[in-house]
Amino acid sequence: MGFNWLISWIFVFPLFKILTGVEIRGSIPKKGAFILACNHVSFLDPPVVGIAAFREVFFLAKIGLFKLSRFFSWLIKKYNALPISSAQGLMSAVRVLKKGNVVVIFPEGTRSRKGYMLPFNPGASYLSISLGVPVIPVYITNSDKKVISLILRINKLKIRFGKPIYPNGYKRQRKDIERFAVKLKDEVMRLR
Repeated sequence: MGFNWLISWIFVFPLFKILTGVEIRGSIPKKGAFILACNHVSFLDPPVVGIAAFREVFFLAKIGLFKLSRFFSWLIKKYNALPISSAQGLMSAVRVLKKGNVVVIFPEGTRSRKGYMLPFNPGASYLSISLGVPVIPVYITNSDKKVISLILRINKLKIRFGKPIYPNGYKRQRKDIERFAVKLKDEVMRLR
């Protein structure tokens, strides 16, 4: 476990909990490889998932995020962001999962500002089926609200971790990968 993660759980999480009153339901296994598949509506989603998981995680992040500024690039790299712009990004995730770690994926591919979940890209289902690792659905509520409304408890920040979904019976074929992606989206939505 990285020092930065330890510091975040010791100091940042309690402050975050006091300020926002974040409600966390469910939990994730403390060992083993798996994928966290989460809805995505706000720039707060990655840190919320990372801190609520209570386990060091790796994030698949758009290549553009590494170009916003030197500081931001340095920061997200410190918290295990892996650039994904091609198959090379998926190979990075494969290496991480094969080492028994956790990968966080936002399968919508971008933040949804429409008020509903976008279709899931096949990356999470492809990795799960290819490596035989489970996917844990995650749903975050109200991370898109103004921070002041979270602090004043006008809106309640919530994160729900579901039960692991195993890719049993799915083959590494386009049809099955797409079917599993739909199943993952349904399971994330069920946590609302």
